Amino acid sequence: MMAKTIHLGDWVTYKPRATNGNTKVSEAPQVGQLIEQHLENGTTVNIVHNAKGHNDWTLAKHCQLVKRGTL
Repeated sequence: MMAKTIHLGDWVTYKPRATNGNTKVSEAPQVGQLIEQHLENGTTVNIVHNAKGHNDWTLAKHCQLVKRGTL
């Protein structure tokens, strides 16, 4: 089975990250809409708009596709 590539606008589950780059281990995976992807020092970073109306950043490897969406 091939992994599906995540695109902008897709709904994903993700592990939120703190501003120091560490995973917020006390938090359960969140659901949100992918609104931005960019590279930081060769690592793909995703910005996800969550259900609470906030933007979280996470590493691309910590995102999983829930369903396709559009912005």
